Amino acid sequence: MRSELPIERDADSARPPAAGSRSFIEAARREQLIAAATVTVNEIGYHRASLAEIAGRAGIAKSAVAYYFSSKEGLLLELVQTVFEALGERVLRAVDGVEEPAARLRGYAEAYLAHVDAEREALAAAVEIVVSHRTADGTPLYLVADEDDAALVRSILRAGMADGAFQPMPLDVATGLVESVLDRAITLVQRDPGADLGPLRAHAVPFLFRALGAADG
Repeated sequence: MRSELPIERDADSARPPAAGSRSFIEAARREQLIAAATVTVNEIGYHRASLAEIAGRAGIAKSAVAYYFSSKEGLLLELVQTVFEALGERVLRAVDGVEEPAARLRGYAEAYLAHVDAEREALAAAVEIVVSHRTADGTPLYLVADEDDAALVRSILRAGMADGAFQPMPLDVATGLVESVLDRAITLVQRDPGADLGPLRAHAVPFLFRALGAADG
């Protein structure tokens, strides 16, 4: 589960914005290209998703794509960053102002699953890229992590165990339980883009509460 994913960027993968903020037209074009890249990756996979294929689905010339992204890696890594930033913002909004750990976990989990349900195509493409892309030193991107990865859910679980809302257990174990259950949603939509996530959304929080020794209130 990566609501915040460290991305190693190629220095030449994307052109720097002009002085000041990006223009509305530039931002809209980049959004269009990310959407086209999402469709391309989902249709033909990471390795076949060339700039030409992406350009064709965007309905523009390949040279126009190259104006914004000089390589497919630059475009696809920006797709990953954009997708997981959106997920991170969704779960942050869900727990903002909520203090009780069990309520925070409920809000986090429900927001996470709702976001996967609503943005299934984007998340399926992002995970395909994360699994397939390797950094400059050959490390698979999904194995790259930093201290911020899963920081929010870890903080919720740590606080819950500290005040007795959750039963004591190694923090890594508790975090892994939550991640495994929530990431099941992404696995389902990768296997079947039309998968019904309703049963998982209905049972995930009660299951997690039981696993963590919390009252399902």
